[in-house]
Amino acid sequence: MSDEFKLGAVVLKVADLAKMAAFYAEVIGLVKQAESEEKVLFGAKNDGDTLLVLEKLTNGVRPNMPRTGLFHTAFLVPNRAALGDMLIHLIKSKYPLSGAGDHAYSEAIYLADPEGNGIEIYRDRPFAKWRINEDGTYPAVTEEVDADAIIDAATREEFHQIHPETKIGHVHLQVSDIEATEEFYGNILGLNIQTKIPSARFFAEGRYHHHIGSNIWAGTNLLPRAENETGLAYFTIVTSKFKEWETRLAKAGFKMEKRHFGLQVSDPNGILIMLQEPQI
Repeated sequence: MSDEFKLGAVVLKVADLAKMAAFYAEVIGLVKQAESEEKVLFGAKNDGDTLLVLEKLTNGVRPNMPRTGLFHTAFLVPNRAALGDMLIHLIKSKYPLSGAGDHAYSEAIYLADPEGNGIEIYRDRPFAKWRINEDGTYPAVTEEVDADAIIDAATREEFHQIHPETKIGHVHLQVSDIEATEEFYGNILGLNIQTKIPSARFFAEGRYHHHIGSNIWAGTNLLPRAENETGLAYFTIVTSKFKEWETRLAKAGFKMEKRHFGLQVSDPNGILIMLQEPQI
């Protein structure tokens, strides 16, 4: 993933800031970059990109039914050893995992934070080992993970924090309209549709397997989150095609709001995205 296109910070609205901050620091191993009574910023290292922002929601409540928004935030570690270190740490922490999957191009561990936001921690296989369809897309594959091999690959060093080269590899969204989602990310923004099944679409810039996933597994009549509900506030895309995307979105009739750090727009599911230009 180059600086011409990458995912920036994922911003979550949380009800219990102290509990959530402790989870992401101690269980996930992210590094606190800045902290106030209202907000905590996390990265993989102090002087690196901000990967996650927790914003305190006064009188926040967890939705009592599925909403559009985050299915999971996916933290990409650089290699199998780093994934092994993380898996051993999670096992020792006794924090419950929700699953694991071998997707042919990656190996992944799944869990959820204390307020129910999904998390994936994964490593990519070398590109030469990915399974690729004849048309250049990727098959939808979920097989059993070889947990023993992942653990065997670990460095066995004492875990203090997530690997400093960790990035936001992708964001997977829970949407209400899969066709409108495909139109928005695939046709309007021009991302490649890398995997397509009836209930899900996976989009990427370049040859990556996906930077943005989407599914309707929770249903097709989901509403966006209310202002006082916890969950995804917005996620960030940094793209050198910023001006092109702004033109395309305006032509398609999407309303955008300028922020001092970017341009905010809602996708067809009411999910907020912050678009930013790469820093020179």
